[in-house]
Amino acid sequence: MLDVSKRDRRTFERIPVSIPLTLINLDSDKVVEQARTCDISAKGVGILSRKYLSSGDRLELWLKMPDRREPFYTRGSVVWTRLQPTGEYRTGVSLERAEFMGMSRIFRS
Repeated sequence: MLDVSKRDRRTFERIPVSIPLTLINLDSDKVVEQARTCDISAKGVGILSRKYLSSGDRLELWLKMPDRREPFYTRGSVVWTRLQPTGEYRTGVSLERAEFMGMSRIFRS
């Protein structure tokens, strides 16, 4: 039987996808250009980058969509950051609002 305390409580399923992105840390005004998604859902994004992002940092994210149209823009807050064996940081970002239109662009690409 599955331990309820360890069950994933996400409302939206995460989709593994690597999309280059630029992000702006609104709390420090720093731009991080060499980052990419590792997974995405309608309400959150997993990011890999060389920069450490602190829990609670507010971010603007500009995803360079594979459909080659304008970048997809969204905002969110850092929930957690963990150092990976590769030396990169994996960061979980909770989006301010569900992004169903952005998800549909990813599925179409």
